[in-house]
Amino acid sequence: MRKGFWLILLLVGGLILFFEPFRGAPPEPEVTVKGTSLETTSGSYCWHSLLRGQCVDYIYTTPLDMTAKQTPTVIKPGAIIDVTYNDGPTPKRIKVEEWQQDGTRKKVRLKDNQLTVPTEKGLYTYHVSAWWGKGDGNVAFLIEVK
Repeated sequence: MRKGFWLILLLVGGLILFFEPFRGAPPEPEVTVKGTSLETTSGSYCWHSLLRGQCVDYIYTTPLDMTAKQTPTVIKPGAIIDVTYNDGPTPKRIKVEEWQQDGTRKKVRLKDNQLTVPTEKGLYTYHVSAWWGKGDGNVAFLIEVK
């Protein structure tokens, strides 16, 4: 009985050590509104793990380019969007920007992993950038406030 416990513990510990130190890309956030997932597009990133490191560059020039092929998720004015990192280490720093279709942008406060969408109708692109000790990554998503 005791030998089986230690074997299982060793196996689980080994799997955790095997996968996390060899992660090839940064974790991506789960972006949801009222439990419904929003489509995201990944941007360029760098990630360095125990035996692997890489930087991947995409051709996007702005977050508007990143979401150009997305269908916007329709959201009510003032709705709350959840942005959580559940798969992997928690970021040390997160920055969120709201982009309007004319290219203007502003910084948005992420409080308790949530952001509030504007009350004004229109298309909005959100760009979420995150930094860890091992690297950085970013995603963008498109909403329509109706």
